[in-house]
Amino acid sequence: MDDLDHLVIAQERAEKRFVDQRLNGLNNSGVLSATDCIDCGDPIPKERQKAIKGVQRCVPCQSLSE
Repeated sequence: MDDLDHLVIAQERAEKRFVDQRLNGLNNSGVLSATDCIDCGDPIPKERQKAIKGVQRCVPCQSLSE
């Protein structure tokens, strides 16, 4: 294996961790809330970030995703 192979493997692992975190751990305590919605990019109000640990979406986008 050369350096490029190692980089590709590291990138794939990072992407898998990212997806796993989004699917399995959004509301676990200790998970940081996003400051901007992952879907539309609009800011997530501080009150929502504090109320919902690990929040990743604004209210309209969360409603659409449910």
